[in-house]
Amino acid sequence: LPAGQRVRFEAGQYLQVRMEDGSARCYSMANPPHENDGVTLHIRHVPGGFFSSRVADLKPGDTLNIELPYGHVNLRPEDSRPIVFVAGGTGFAPVKSLLDDMARRKVEREITLIWGAREASGLYMGTAIDKWRKQWPALRYVPALSEAPVDGLSQAFAGRVDEALSALQMDLRGRVVYACGSPAMVEAVRRAALRAGADAADIHADAFVSGPVATG
Repeated sequence: LPAGQRVRFEAGQYLQVRMEDGSARCYSMANPPHENDGVTLHIRHVPGGFFSSRVADLKPGDTLNIELPYGHVNLRPEDSRPIVFVAGGTGFAPVKSLLDDMARRKVEREITLIWGAREASGLYMGTAIDKWRKQWPALRYVPALSEAPVDGLSQAFAGRVDEALSALQMDLRGRVVYACGSPAMVEAVRRAALRAGADAADIHADAFVSGPVATG
């Protein structure tokens, strides 16, 4: 960002990176709104991926055309109901923004966090989990690994995040659910949440694909 310029967004929102061909990639901000001297993005490298490969080659001084903010996956300040975050891979980014913002504002809510990846290395911010557990000792964290043994990972679930949500056997009536990840993951979580009693209006999500976003 230009020197002295601040960005304005709400926790849980995302930006679009506009490419030379007019297409766009969407990425959620991982930093909370009060850390607004820039934006922090979590970008998984996709072999052969046009943008993720380009990111690795960026140098200080290179420019990108970004547009923000977008999205409505944000917290309602007046809502004190228990909250369930379900994230897949780098879908953790908006969850981090939301929880860091909640921590700064000293929000007290019952929190469950399910974070899934193929293998343990995909759960890449254990320090953030530790920090939140100090803020909210009752925070319930369930790591889920879909393609690797869970040996050595405390309280880990072997399977997908939607399966982990179902396995908790939670009654989701009166709870708010935030699902962050790929469209397939978000849809699977939505179905699991509905089966567990969640109201459709209480399931919030922005699902991203790894390829271009159609432009109008």
